[in-house]
Amino acid sequence: MSHAWVHLVDFGLPVKVGGLWVKPGDLLHGDQRGIVSVPPEIATRVPEGLTKVEAAERKIIATCQARNFSAEKLKAVYREVRPGTY
Repeated sequence: MSHAWVHLVDFGLPVKVGGLWVKPGDLLHGDQRGIVSVPPEIATRVPEGLTKVEAAERKIIATCQARNFSAEKLKAVYREVRPGTY
């Protein structure tokens, strides 16, 4: 943040961030592609979901790095870790 003049008007109210309305206490994830809000009722399940995504990504990366790589093998891994993709 730059040296800006700040004038506090209010707090504890919803604000719009990157086109997304955010309420106090919301859990957010943002990167260069955008921002998402994680509903509090599923926030405790985020680590489980991340573990599943990481495991799938490791299989995809290992397939791509294998000496015997082929597009067909990559498609097969995608079918395994992301059913309905191919």
